[in-house]
Amino acid sequence: MLLYGLDKSLASAEGFAEVKECLTSPLAKFVIWGLMSALLYHLVAGIRHLIMDMGIGETLEGGKLGSKIVLVVSTIVIVLLGVWIW
Repeated sequence: MLLYGLDKSLASAEGFAEVKECLTSPLAKFVIWGLMSALLYHLVAGIRHLIMDMGIGETLEGGKLGSKIVLVVSTIVIVLLGVWIW
């Protein structure tokens, strides 16, 4: 859906205006926020796994702490994303 919007917005000035109008609706903003939230959570969890590959936080206690840190950092980043979108 987003690739279609990108293609349409790059095709002409009228297409850009249509996509811009569509993306200003609250439903579209909510959908974009949901997609970006999933990607940001995945990014933060991926960084955690990269850190674990270096040997940090491989114990049970470290894994529990790491998962809590991922949830807190993801929540903060997702809230900031929501503020930026709206």
